[in-house]
Amino acid sequence: MSRTLMAGAALIALASLTGCGGDGDAQVDAGIGSQPGGKDESGGKSLPKAKDVAAMERFVSQYTVCNDLETDATLGQYSETASEFKDLPKGAEAGVKERAYCKAERAQPIALLTISDMKKFLQALKTDDDAGALVGADFAVVPTDDGTTRALASSGLLVASCNADFNSKIPSGYTKRESGVEGCVMTDYVSS
Repeated sequence: MSRTLMAGAALIALASLTGCGGDGDAQVDAGIGSQPGGKDESGGKSLPKAKDVAAMERFVSQYTVCNDLETDATLGQYSETASEFKDLPKGAEAGVKERAYCKAERAQPIALLTISDMKKFLQALKTDDDAGALVGADFAVVPTDDGTTRALASSGLLVASCNADFNSKIPSGYTKRESGVEGCVMTDYVSS
């Protein structure tokens, strides 16, 4: 999940996202999001929501460790790993409002992104064939290790993947939603 989720932990642990869900039915306290199991307007399960970085941190912490939160990967404790996130979409043109970083259980970095426009985000993600992210309705999480990816895959987040090879190997029975961006899908399948 190293380069792929980073630029492809998505490939290894993140698959394609095809419908970024609706507004969801149930809101979790503090804006953490809708509980997995609610339905969106397309008939699929609604994706979790997180209105800001604090809500993302609380959401991620329900499924795995998210310690030492920082907003600039080029400074402080993340400066050595900043290059792992250099290809991640950034800025309003890529639909990203804000980025933050925390550390998983084995001190592996995790990127947290608040998304203002999921379609723009997926289009930007598509420019790197190996890139991928776990996505909710309005945020994305990019872990750098398989264990964290698997833990978060059970949270109701879906893997957004624009990698044709990975997408063609999603087994039957797994969610495979169209994302609104040609060649990109959302799935609950995480390859082993």
